[in-house]
Amino acid sequence: MTRRSGPWSRCIGVALGALVAMAPGQPMTQEDAQILADGVAVAQAGDPARAPACAEQLEQLARRLGDRHERAAEALEYAARCHEAAGQYDAMVATRERLVETFPSLPAARVALLALVRHLRATLSFERAAAAMERFAERYPAEAEAAEFLQEAGLLRAQLGQDKQALALFEKVEKYYAAKDPQRGALIHWARVDLLPKTLPDDQALQKHALEYLLRHGNKGGPARRIVAEVTYAAIEWRRACKQKGGLMDLCVTSKPAAIDAPKRGKAPTVTCAGPAAQAVTVHPRDRQLAESALRRLRQAIELGKVLPPVEDPWLQRKVDEALDTAELIVADRELEAALAVRPPTGLNFRVEEYLRFSSDERDRKKYAEQKRKSDDSRRRFLDYWGKARDRSNDLNRLYEKIAVRKRSPRAVFAAAARLAIVAQTEVDTLLAAEVPDGLGSDEAIKAYCGTLRDYTTPVEVAATQALEYCWQRAAMVAYTDSSVEFCGAELQRRLPRAYPPQRELFGWTEPPPIEPRSAPVQVEPPLDMQ
Repeated sequence: MTRRSGPWSRCIGVALGALVAMAPGQPMTQEDAQILADGVAVAQAGDPARAPACAEQLEQLARRLGDRHERAAEALEYAARCHEAAGQYDAMVATRERLVETFPSLPAARVALLALVRHLRATLSFERAAAAMERFAERYPAEAEAAEFLQEAGLLRAQLGQDKQALALFEKVEKYYAAKDPQRGALIHWARVDLLPKTLPDDQALQKHALEYLLRHGNKGGPARRIVAEVTYAAIEWRRACKQKGGLMDLCVTSKPAAIDAPKRGKAPTVTCAGPAAQAVTVHPRDRQLAESALRRLRQAIELGKVLPPVEDPWLQRKVDEALDTAELIVADRELEAALAVRPPTGLNFRVEEYLRFSSDERDRKKYAEQKRKSDDSRRRFLDYWGKARDRSNDLNRLYEKIAVRKRSPRAVFAAAARLAIVAQTEVDTLLAAEVPDGLGSDEAIKAYCGTLRDYTTPVEVAATQALEYCWQRAAMVAYTDSSVEFCGAELQRRLPRAYPPQRELFGWTEPPPIEPRSAPVQVEPPLDMQ
């Protein structure tokens, strides 16, 4: 009966094979030993005149010794140094790569691989340097340089546009530091934000990245980074809560010209006090669950920012400022959308025929009483609406002015200024675009009514214009632009075209002259054949 070999016997066979592979081989002859000694002396001296011959002799020696002789690795290392002394850098790289591939288990291979990394990095061969760093980390994961090389290789891959490979490398580095240095692991995780795929809609990759950071690291990366991650996740969730596309500055709001309606089926057109620049604002509903979840996270981030200790890193401090400003803007935006959704009362009637009050006919006195009741009710409803609208506007102004005055981040300053203009201008447009109340029978009465409204709304409109001008002009001074600045410029150009003419870039082009003239000019002199 044949006896089968067990696993222990197989392991012993593998170990014996490794020992044979690492055996020093036959002793070197005295001549070869002298060649090696001379080559070592030339390599250490760095003599460029003798270096080429030295490198050639040592490579021939390595071929004679064979791939199993440990002194062959020594000969290749000093041959590479001779190539380097002679300025033969391509040959030096090839020799060291041969050493690394042929003798991977010897200490000389580690030294050669480190030398390759230094040389490729110094000569700006970034892709080959990244590959060498990855090879070192794979072969020597326990070495101190392994994690540093993986991180540097990830940076090089990112600069080369190889985002997928860079992300994989940073994932390995993060796992390496997860237990040894949690704060550094958290930093490396968040640093991958610029390498996320840009093809997913609604910033899904960024939101997933922020959520993974919060679940995996939480407070390990410090409260500052947690604030940035919380606000990043919540801001995207707030935008996703609005299903309406094309809103103003991340608001779930759209606008269109508040033009006078044309007559329909014989009906008279709607008469309003609005001018041609007035806008009708529509507030679209947000997904309640997503909006509430986002606001809850944002409020927690704001409370955490109130007790945040000083941040030493200037870059991180700037990110925290931007995140906290974004959180406060969104919390204020919720109140803004609620305020914009309020509409003025309809069916107002201020017509009261006073002469009916003294009529002897009971029907006239009843008609007067009904007119008086409708007029008082209209006045009460209008004053109630206007008072609440002013209170809401004042509250919003205080919220946005608080954000703008701090000047922690440019985006928040200009976003707050643009929203201040929206609050004031929408209040004016909504009032002027409302239908003129019944009872104003003549054109003179309508003009007087609109003139009175204009006198009351002019200071509010001036405040809106001042906010738009501050946003537009200050952004030009600091060479900054975003959606808020573009909105301010477009509003000024639309509402005040004389003071702020539209800034359009005109492109000219030439076309070839026509084959035949389209028209003949007036001939002053007679043709030659008529003379």
